[in-house]
Amino acid sequence: SYGWMFRQYFDALSARLDYRHYHICQGEWPQSLDECDAWLITGSKSGVYDQEPWILQLQDWIRMAFEQRQRLLGVCFGPQILAHNLGGFAGPSPKGWGIGVHTTAIEHRPLWLNDEQQHIRLLYSHRDQVERLPRGARRLAGSDFCPNAAFFIGDQVLGLQGHPEFSRDYLQRLLPRRADSIGTEKLQRSFEGLHQATDEERIGHWLLSFIDLAKSAES
Repeated sequence: SYGWMFRQYFDALSARLDYRHYHICQGEWPQSLDECDAWLITGSKSGVYDQEPWILQLQDWIRMAFEQRQRLLGVCFGPQILAHNLGGFAGPSPKGWGIGVHTTAIEHRPLWLNDEQQHIRLLYSHRDQVERLPRGARRLAGSDFCPNAAFFIGDQVLGLQGHPEFSRDYLQRLLPRRADSIGTEKLQRSFEGLHQATDEERIGHWLLSFIDLAKSAES
């Protein structure tokens, strides 16, 4: 599951985190906002516009958690549903699938990000994306293909469209399952670009810095 992928990803960075996994599409929900210092919403095969019961419940939960000043992180589907329910908009991109290695330019830096990096590369696999940022949000990174590839709201919300937790092997197994939708030519181009270096380790430290803010606030 994506939750276990993130556990392995953070552990590889020597993170000292305790984890709780909630399979919300199967009805597993936190009983209290006190159960975690920060909350990460991972990827999903569903879209924010799908009328599945768990998505409708997640929309309510996001608004409640945001009002209660919880720290919220999202990756892929995560930033889409965060943006969609905090005053922005997410949906299918008219540009189609974004897959493989993508480069985005850093546009704004939150106070908690002590880093002079100008561009970041990550693995991507998405057809939906954030088309309009939510209220109070600033663009962290973007490109012509995905203008809102990363955004933040102060020290409370952080969203990334790319997948720092993915390995190349996993992406090479995943994408062929979507070949009919992606198209053979685009799929082949994405595989040819997988040799490029990516910044998942750097991004991991950004995520951990953000989570540390939440842990510090609780201590």
